[in-house]
Amino acid sequence: MPCPQDRSAAAIEEIYVDRLQEKSGISDSLPPSPKEFSESPCPCEEAKKKKLPIPWQVVMVFLTCMCTFGNHWSNGLIVALKTTIETDVHINNSQFATLVAVTNLMNTILCIAIGFVIDRFGGPVLSVWLAGFHLVGSLVQAGSATNGEDSYAMLIAGKVIAAIGDGSLDNAQHRIFTTYFAPGHGYAFSIGIIWAMANLAQFVGQATANIIATNLGSYAWPLWISAVVSLISMICACGVWIIDKYLRKHYIVLDHSGKAQAEAEGRRKRTTFQLSVVRRLPLTFWLVVVFAVFENAGVQSFVSISTQFTQQRLQKGAVIGGWVSSMYLLLPVGLTPLLGLYIDRYGQRMTWLFVSGVIYLVSMLVLRLSTTVPPFIFAYILYALAQTVTPAPQVEIVRNIIPDPSWYATAFAVKKSVVQGSIVIITTAAGKIQDDSANHESLAGAVTLWAVYGGVSVAISGFLLISCYTDWGMRYLPAARLSQVRPKNHCDETNRLWEMLAASPRGGVAHALSEHGADAELTRAEKARVLKGPEPTKVSDWGRQAAMWFGIIVVVIGWIVFGLGVMWGVQGSVIAGSVGW
Repeated sequence: MPCPQDRSAAAIEEIYVDRLQEKSGISDSLPPSPKEFSESPCPCEEAKKKKLPIPWQVVMVFLTCMCTFGNHWSNGLIVALKTTIETDVHINNSQFATLVAVTNLMNTILCIAIGFVIDRFGGPVLSVWLAGFHLVGSLVQAGSATNGEDSYAMLIAGKVIAAIGDGSLDNAQHRIFTTYFAPGHGYAFSIGIIWAMANLAQFVGQATANIIATNLGSYAWPLWISAVVSLISMICACGVWIIDKYLRKHYIVLDHSGKAQAEAEGRRKRTTFQLSVVRRLPLTFWLVVVFAVFENAGVQSFVSISTQFTQQRLQKGAVIGGWVSSMYLLLPVGLTPLLGLYIDRYGQRMTWLFVSGVIYLVSMLVLRLSTTVPPFIFAYILYALAQTVTPAPQVEIVRNIIPDPSWYATAFAVKKSVVQGSIVIITTAAGKIQDDSANHESLAGAVTLWAVYGGVSVAISGFLLISCYTDWGMRYLPAARLSQVRPKNHCDETNRLWEMLAASPRGGVAHALSEHGADAELTRAEKARVLKGPEPTKVSDWGRQAAMWFGIIVVVIGWIVFGLGVMWGVQGSVIAGSVGW
């Protein structure tokens, strides 16, 4: 059966304006019902709204990206100052790992709770609150190093306060962009812009931290500068909130998060965090979560030792180490938006998932085995490529493999919560491995741990990629196949998979046909929803249950390992004091 192409955003806007004109009596159609009229309190004003100009979209993208600029700046300088902080605050590697991991630990719980609030009250207003928490945390961290305080407890307290905002600011950003950009029509590009700005902020913070601390005589100065940058991010968040209200009042702002589609099909739904939805997420989603537990956690956590590792390998000081280790952040600044454009046009999300895992694994192996400068620099270039191809494909994958777009907040919150738990595990374990090394400084064993993470991520992403091209994979993981095809071919591929799976006596398609009747004419959206839903088979059910429990166990172990990290840090301090460190 021929399948019409999905309407463009412009076409949807025209239909939307036509409907508003109908409600206001401009057209010759029937007058609006009382229910429709109540939903549009002033239809005459609504009909006069203009199409949202591109310059305003650019302004929203820029200000939204700036909301997390202070967050990523702060994260970059803390890891760059690792050696300085350990020396001045008199802490060991395990205690520093605890300092880095506390943010991730907080977000194993907070990102789920705050994700619900974001969908309840909107991304713009929550961006203000979350940026405010980060600003307060940054001020506390700067105060911990001022006037010779060098307080580890105060530094931890500042990180905890900042963590309330850090972990969910990107969630708020995604929520804002789901309003202004549709999948395949700029959404992946906007995510690429977010991560380009994030890497730029982290690069500047990480590259300048030791220079400022060395020239001004205290690591408090980089922290105070970070607080000023956080204030700028707070101002930008306020700008997003104010401008969003203005644009909604004067222009047509479509919500591409799935709410409009649900209303068009007569399904009134709220995009909120629903625990019952977790059981209905497909096996493809849970495999992506397991992949992220290893690849995302490995890529994001390696930065915690990057500066010190560079110092050891190059036998240079903190300033050179900070510059070299931060250079990998420049490559994603230019390439991530381009990758977003590619995904918007060609798809291939599972391919990029596999590519990111392979590049990350190779970079860790080269870092582990390199003994000279050229291969070491080459490994960091590979790590930069891994940073480039990780964020945009995964955000797009989550949005494309779930059966209902209104479940996005739930799916993203679950994925991020489990990843944060994994980051706590690998960061704390790496600190312990370093403390237990012969000279208490070697990072070789820790890098081996990151390489193992890379190997597991390659195996999982390779399985997902193969499943996109095999009959078995398309039968049990049809959502993976749909996320792989080009957006313009999505409709035809949906019909092809439907016809292929309709012949099977079991599965989601057979179940849907038994409910609606064999002769029922389902729309393309209804077919896609069935194909992306969990398959009612033992294999699918067992896989989803196993992955779900795996995620829960990762979060629980993350909390346990964090507690052990605190204990290891206390023990390390006692040992260090006894030998005169």
